[in-house]
Amino acid sequence: MADGSTIKKKKIYTVDKYVCKYINDEWLVDEDISSRKYGKKYGVNYHVIEKIQQEDGYNLPLSTLTTMCFNHGIKLSDFFKIVESKYSKFLTDDYFFKIN
Repeated sequence: MADGSTIKKKKIYTVDKYVCKYINDEWLVDEDISSRKYGKKYGVNYHVIEKIQQEDGYNLPLSTLTTMCFNHGIKLSDFFKIVESKYSKFLTDDYFFKIN
């Protein structure tokens, strides 16, 4: 670009977005609970909670998701079944770019 700025594109995977959307919509529903308290509840750093709450989610490591599922009292396989049943028409192996 002529003014020296660059366009930054962020790759958003649909599966990441909807896994995080499910956690945010179903597990992080009480607005009176801080990210720090949710982090302690689910055994993760509060920064992870804040990333999950972002509009496009984030690339949640499987080990982190496993820890969260364990602390929520759900098996990882059951978690994925629930997410798939709720968002099956949106879940693809695709990604899209978001321009920042």
